[in-house]
Amino acid sequence: MKRHIVIVSVAAAALLTGGTAVAIAGSGSGSGSGSGSTDRARSSSTAPEAQISQASGTASGTTARASFSDAAEAALKAVPGTLASLDLDHGARTTWDADVLGDDGTWHEITLDASDARVLSQRVDRDDNDPEDAAEAAALKKAAVTATEAARKAAPRSTVTSVEFDDDGTPAWEVEVVRGHTEHELHVDAQSGKVTQAPADDDHDNDDDYGDDD
Repeated sequence: MKRHIVIVSVAAAALLTGGTAVAIAGSGSGSGSGSGSTDRARSSSTAPEAQISQASGTASGTTARASFSDAAEAALKAVPGTLASLDLDHGARTTWDADVLGDDGTWHEITLDASDARVLSQRVDRDDNDPEDAAEAAALKKAAVTATEAARKAAPRSTVTSVEFDDDGTPAWEVEVVRGHTEHELHVDAQSGKVTQAPADDDHDNDDDYGDDD
């Protein structure tokens, strides 16, 4: 479930130039403890095997020098907790937009510069008493697979541009990747880690090369 709240950047707009995104799983370096810290702890243990060469751009032609792992690490350093979503946003300024469930149980929205993963703005979602948000938080805490692990599983030979937790039905991570300048949507089961192609109405490409990398 995605919270649609406009976040005002605190930095001036800048034009991003070329670059290559690398490394899917990052090591979150933020402080803090508790069940919400699993994304950082697991990422650090899987980083060496997750160095994956990626395409230099996205289907829209816009590049981001800061990879998914760079942005995930920076977001969790700013707000220790559990990463619920991280999306590459191609606006006037290309940014990574993150939703983090803090160790204190509050939801945080963070905007990061796509060129260097620098935090541009962050805010607390004051609607954290919403029943749907509470249900998502409970499901997220029970997930055996973190956002960075889902990205790593879905990303071989691809560039991850979005990972989002979906607690409707069977909890899963919705992962959007770019491979050969074509966008694909994959689902990663939040418990088993099994990678499947998104339904045909979401992604018409029948490429079935994706699968578990275990």
